[in-house]
Amino acid sequence: MTDSEPIRVVHVDSDPDFLEVVAEHLESENEALTVEGETDPQAALDRLDRTSVDCVLSDHRPAGIDGLDFLERVRERHPEMPFVLYTSHGSEEIASEAISAGVTEYMQKETGTDQYAVLANTITNAVEHTRTEAALQESQQRYRTVVEQSHDGVFIYLDGTFEFVNERFCAITGYGADTLIGMDVFELVHPDDRDRVREISRRRQSGEAHPQQYEARIVTADGETREVSLSVRSTTYDGEPAEIGSIRDVTDRYRSAERLDEFASIVSHDLRNPLNVLSGRLDLARETGDETHFDALERSIDKMETLLEEMRDLARAGLPVREPAVVDVESTAREAAETTDLTVTTEAGLPTIEADRDRLEGALVECFENVAVHTDCDSVRVRPTEDGFAVVDDGPGIEASERDRVFEAGYTTDTDRTGFGLAIVQWIADAHGWSVAVEASSSGGTRIVISDLERT
Repeated sequence: MTDSEPIRVVHVDSDPDFLEVVAEHLESENEALTVEGETDPQAALDRLDRTSVDCVLSDHRPAGIDGLDFLERVRERHPEMPFVLYTSHGSEEIASEAISAGVTEYMQKETGTDQYAVLANTITNAVEHTRTEAALQESQQRYRTVVEQSHDGVFIYLDGTFEFVNERFCAITGYGADTLIGMDVFELVHPDDRDRVREISRRRQSGEAHPQQYEARIVTADGETREVSLSVRSTTYDGEPAEIGSIRDVTDRYRSAERLDEFASIVSHDLRNPLNVLSGRLDLARETGDETHFDALERSIDKMETLLEEMRDLARAGLPVREPAVVDVESTAREAAETTDLTVTTEAGLPTIEADRDRLEGALVECFENVAVHTDCDSVRVRPTEDGFAVVDDGPGIEASERDRVFEAGYTTDTDRTGFGLAIVQWIADAHGWSVAVEASSSGGTRIVISDLERT
């Protein structure tokens, strides 16, 4: 799908003001999107019959009909139409019910505008996925051209072994086409998911009821476990019964959900103490009139402001890096050094890499701050490594048993600190696909090593 191809969306929700807000945000996120709102589900169905539409976006409870009943009526008219359930009535039960009913994607409404970038991407991917599958129903000669340009991994297998894979499939799995052709399909599937995937395949081939789209884990060539969404159908290949399918890597979606759970837990835990102090001191101030309680109130408010500020930095650190730039680590380290009283030495050979410069600088600032707060050192070194760089100090070091824990959000040995500093470093590294670790330096101090960087 090219950037010029329009994507026409019908959005069904009982709130006309919300329809306008969503349309404005989605169309600003992706100029290919055209969003038309309907408060009446029947009017939306009439629009589907009357005009060309690529995707339906619907609340779980639009006026006069249950969202899943509405889905069924859409499917009667357009069986392959992408249908995104976008609702404030979120729960595991609703999500499970929606997936079982065959919704393409399920998203819960949130506050703030960041959700619209995710929603626009979800709709675009769903439409692209459907268009790719539609193209795959045409002749083998035509679909080969289409699938090689697809953002989905596409494959054909016959008698349980791969007969065709496109470049994207190779990129997702890490295997070359020469290795994949002839490989047992289920060898790629994670051992814990193989029985389930085999059963789905068996039911599809025997004509029994089966999910057309489902998720499973695969194990890549380098041993990494990835979450993928699969869509597989029966077809013929060289005149023989075969299976044709596509996969999409959804690992980031799972990791984002895990990070959101972690973040929510941190917010709940770390704000509880200052809120309790505020409540208790306010009661005492009212009872006694003693103004000293107001000093404690002010300290709690300051602590909450610091927590919220660092939580915001933590949340931003973990966002995917969409548009990396070519960044020189040495010059970025020098700029980060301006925020600290430490003497920062940059050694020759530091790499030039693709990264979000602001977040790289933020990671370095947090590393320097960690040295300044937790050691008596007055200097720190940034030196190159084989596949990245390290921030090295000559302090007392960190016990081996504690080195993994220092990256946990909220972990700190200083009760006056939030413990978010090295967690921010970890989240920035994850957002770039880097690795980060704490090691002992040759002097007995600490090396914070950021690795798996690709030099430009």
